[in-house]
Amino acid sequence: MQPSKIPPSPEMIAIAEQLLTERFEGAVRLGEGDDLTASGRTGIYRFHVLAGPAHAPASVIVKQVRKFPPWTFFNDWASLQFLNQVISADLFFAPRFYAGNPVEGICIIEDLGSGQRLDQLLLGNDPVATEAALIEYAIAHGRLHALTIGRQTSYDAIRGPLGSLVDEDEDVTLGWLTSTFHRSIEMVGIPPAPGVDRELFALATSMRNPGPFLAFIQGDSCPDNCLYVGSALYLVDFEGGRFAHALLEGCYGRMHFPTCWCVYRLPEHILVRMETVYRAELVKGCPAATNDALFYRALVEACSFWVLDWLRWMPLGRLLESDRMIIAASDRQRLLTRLEMLAQTSEQFGYLEAIGATMRALATQLRSLWPETEEMELYPAFR
Repeated sequence: MQPSKIPPSPEMIAIAEQLLTERFEGAVRLGEGDDLTASGRTGIYRFHVLAGPAHAPASVIVKQVRKFPPWTFFNDWASLQFLNQVISADLFFAPRFYAGNPVEGICIIEDLGSGQRLDQLLLGNDPVATEAALIEYAIAHGRLHALTIGRQTSYDAIRGPLGSLVDEDEDVTLGWLTSTFHRSIEMVGIPPAPGVDRELFALATSMRNPGPFLAFIQGDSCPDNCLYVGSALYLVDFEGGRFAHALLEGCYGRMHFPTCWCVYRLPEHILVRMETVYRAELVKGCPAATNDALFYRALVEACSFWVLDWLRWMPLGRLLESDRMIIAASDRQRLLTRLEMLAQTSEQFGYLEAIGATMRALATQLRSLWPETEEMELYPAFR
């Protein structure tokens, strides 16, 4: 359901004009504003700049908090301000941050204008353009991670003073990895492979402390948060932006965009190309990624995390009762595909093999329980 349209208040417009006046060192006057809001958390408005210094933009996007606590809003703010500081202009691939007022819950960023999202390409009928876009998507995330490794202090200096750092319901210990794993397999009588608990402990440790793979991630790098304007690619929506394990995004194609609604399968050769170009960018800031053993272990860790994260938010007990179609694939199709991809990845790279073997057994059992569940199709662009 789309949120109801709420016109920008005169007070918000006045604050935005003052912030822009200070930012561009000359009086700025804005038009009435168009409501672009897509969720209930943050109001998003496009304003045309009616008057201002010559170097001011022709239009801006103004965001205002609607839902508290505003931690996702401040993540987005801090992410863009941070990226503005650490990425050179010739490599930039996100909206520019102009100004903000944390007390009023307002920030102002670059208006990228209209473009085509990656999800629109995936659901279209141009396989050549779509494959090229997916490669650019992978390059952008590899570049994002490479350019931000070792810079967490700079991010924290921006994010910390804004307050409201995390979702209060989040278990930062990651103890849910083990509990979710065992609860899921017990529901259908799958015994854990020997050594599972040791591997789950290692997984949680690596996720909390990724070592050389600690990088800034977009946090919700779905195809609909990737915008092409002309020939330029931009990552948008950094509400989940944070420092975390880089391969959580490096494996996004392999794990079928785990936080997205737009889920089908990608052809195998495209997955290989995406991971190849991603890694080629990542090594520029992460020498450890040149080591096959370290890189592919990190890949298996990230795949394992996303499978268990899916089972945490979509408990197996619910799927045993009923299935649900989410625009593209159903919940059962998503789970089965990801379970089998994790098992395949674990087997291929010889890491977290007890987790992989148990997930393989779980997928086999679920397929016998759900014989009507068809294989997930390729994205329409590749059919």
